[in-house]
Amino acid sequence: MSAPAALFHAGMRLPTGLPPARDGDELSQPLEPADVRAFWEKQSENGQPQIIGKGSLDISELRDLLSTIIHKSGAYKGAVKMRLYTQRCCDLYESLDSSGRVVFLKLLSVEYCAPKGEAQALANAYLESLAQSSDPAKSALRARALRDGLTPQYAELIDQINRLPGGFSFLVRMRADMLEHIRGHREDGAMRAMSDMLMKKLETWIIGTLDLKRITWNSPAFTIEKLGQYESVHAVKSWLDVRRRLGNGRRCFGFFHRSVPMEPLVFVWVALTDSVSDNVQSILQEREPTTAEAEATARCAIFYSINSQPGLSGVDLGNFLIKRVVGVLRAELPNIDTFCTLSPLPRFRAWLDQWLTPECLATPPPTMVSEDAQKALIARAPHTPTWTAALKHIIDSRGWTGDQANIDAMEPVVRALGAHYLVNVKRGKSHAAYDPVANFHLRNGACLHQINWRGNTSYSGLRQSLGLMCNYNYVLDRIEDNNERYVHDGAIAISGDDPFIAEAKRLAANTTRAAKL
Repeated sequence: MSAPAALFHAGMRLPTGLPPARDGDELSQPLEPADVRAFWEKQSENGQPQIIGKGSLDISELRDLLSTIIHKSGAYKGAVKMRLYTQRCCDLYESLDSSGRVVFLKLLSVEYCAPKGEAQALANAYLESLAQSSDPAKSALRARALRDGLTPQYAELIDQINRLPGGFSFLVRMRADMLEHIRGHREDGAMRAMSDMLMKKLETWIIGTLDLKRITWNSPAFTIEKLGQYESVHAVKSWLDVRRRLGNGRRCFGFFHRSVPMEPLVFVWVALTDSVSDNVQSILQEREPTTAEAEATARCAIFYSINSQPGLSGVDLGNFLIKRVVGVLRAELPNIDTFCTLSPLPRFRAWLDQWLTPECLATPPPTMVSEDAQKALIARAPHTPTWTAALKHIIDSRGWTGDQANIDAMEPVVRALGAHYLVNVKRGKSHAAYDPVANFHLRNGACLHQINWRGNTSYSGLRQSLGLMCNYNYVLDRIEDNNERYVHDGAIAISGDDPFIAEAKRLAANTTRAAKL
C-alpha cells in the first residue's frame, strides 16, 4: 500500500456539510458518505455549503419529530415508517453545527427524561402494594411498572437509532458531543444522566459483537487514518509516522464492532523490545525498528499507547483488549516473557502545583526526599530556603529543560515525588489511585514496576508530568491476586527494584503503623 505523506489531524472533526479540508492532497481529512450527501444536499444557489446552526433550528419541528419517534404518535404507520423518521432525526442532527447540537441534546435530555408526575404515581402505587398485599406477583408487576416509568423517554430514540445501519457508530459520536459539552458545563445534570444511560447501553450492545484484529500497513487507508484521528497520547504526525509504528518490531491491535468493520473502537500500540523501555521517544522516533528476524528474539512487549473513540469514555474495553493481545502475542512469539506498559502520568504536574502550597514551600516533608538530593536542588536556586521552593522556582522558570545541571538535580526529587504520587495519593476517601492511568492498570491486575525520569520529553509530556513516565508490569500469574487486593483495600503490587517506589511504600507503611498507635 502506498500513500502520500499527508498530515494527520488528531482529534480534529470535520463539520458535516462542508467539503473536506485540504493540506495539499485528498487524504488529509476523512471523507465519509454522509459528508458527500450532506455537501451536495446543502448546496445553496451561490454554490456555497450551508450549515444549520442554532439560529435556524426549528425547535417546534424538532419536538414534533422527537414525539413522533418516542411516543409513536402523529403519522406513525409501522416499523418502516419509524425507521424513516429516525433516519430523518439523525440527518437533522448531523447537519447541525456544534451549538445546534447542544440545543438538540439539551432539549432531548430535559423534555424527554422520565415524566416526574407519572414516576411519582407509580412509586406510590408500588409502596401501597407492598403495604396492602402479600402477593409477590402483584408487587413484582408494580415494580416492573415503576422501573418502566423511571426509564427516560429518550431511551426509545436511542434504541431506534441503534437499529439503523450505522446507528451504533452514530450514537458513539453523539455521546462524544455530550461529553464535550459536559466538560465545560459540569452542572448540567440532565445531560450527564443521558450520557450515563447511553454509555450503559453502548456497553451492553458491545458484548459479543467485537472482533479483535491486527492493524497493519496493508489495512484499509480509512482504518489507518482513524488511528491518527483517535490517537490521544502520542500524536500521529504523518503517514510515514504511522508506517513506522506499524513496521517490523511493532504491532497494533484493535477491537472492531461488527456494524463498523473498518473503524476501531479501541486500539493499542505495541513495541517489541529486548528490555523494558524507559523512554517513549526511543520507540516513536526510532528510524529502523527491530528487523523481522529480531522479533523472534525480543523479550518484551511494551504497550505504549491505548486509545478509544471519545464517545466510549467510561466503557471498559482497554482491559479486555490488553488481555486478548497478550494471548495473541504469546501464541505468535513464545519468546516474549514480559508484558509491560510505558504509561504517562497525566495529572502529575497539576497535582504537584496544588501540593506545593505556601506551607509546603516553607516547611517541606523532611523524609520524602534524601538530604543530598535536597541540597543539590537548593544549590540550583540559592535564594530559595527549601527544596520545595527550589523545585517550584525551577519548574516555573522558562528554559529549565535546556539546563543539564537543573535536569540532573531534579531527577531524584521528581522521581521520589512521582513514586509518592502513584503509591500514596488516592482519589478522595477511596482506595483508588488518584492518577486515572494508574488506577486503570492497577485495577486490571498490573504491578507498578518503574518510574522513568525524562520518559517523555515532548511538549505535552513535560507539561503534564515534567517528562515523567512509568511502567506497569502484567505478571501473568499474579494478575488475579493483584486485582482482588487492589479492589478490596487499595494494595498496590510492586515488581522490579525501583528504589523510589520501594521508599514510597516504606513511608506509606510507616504512616499507617503510626496512625494505628
